[in-house]
Amino acid sequence: MKISVLKYLKKYDIDIARITNRYIQILKMFHEFLEKKDLGDSVNINGRILKRTVIDYFIDIVRIKEFHNVNNTNNEKIYAYTAYWLLRRKPLQVLKPFNGCEFVNELFIAFFLISSSCETRNIDNDKKNKNPALEDFQSFLFYNLKYRSVSQQSLELMIEAFFCGYDFPKVGL
Repeated sequence: MKISVLKYLKKYDIDIARITNRYIQILKMFHEFLEKKDLGDSVNINGRILKRTVIDYFIDIVRIKEFHNVNNTNNEKIYAYTAYWLLRRKPLQVLKPFNGCEFVNELFIAFFLISSSCETRNIDNDKKNKNPALEDFQSFLFYNLKYRSVSQQSLELMIEAFFCGYDFPKVGL
């Protein structure tokens, strides 16, 4: 990592420890995903690509903070920008081909977005597993990640719409 990038990020309290924490956080989700999908022997996590992904994410977030003159970002933006850079960099590498292996990164990103969004709204696994609409949404999200152009902003809008849809019945309308 170039020192100028570190100096740039440091101005916004993003140091090696924070980058490392985000790296570890995503790495844990990768392991959870690989275990849940039983892909541990078929897929490798490329640490160098993941490191680049995390740095690109933080550079984007710093640029947003500079442009909009804000100190903090919301969960929607965090998830969207993380997902975008995971999609661009594709840190999961196939070791042994399996059905659908060409889209393993997109499958992880759908898992990441649904898991993170549900965790933010305290939606437990029991509720997730019993909700056919959520299953349809995840399939549609996966399809879009595979075949459509997505941006950080479109992912952020999708997450915000997810939160709105979840919160809508609670307001009594």
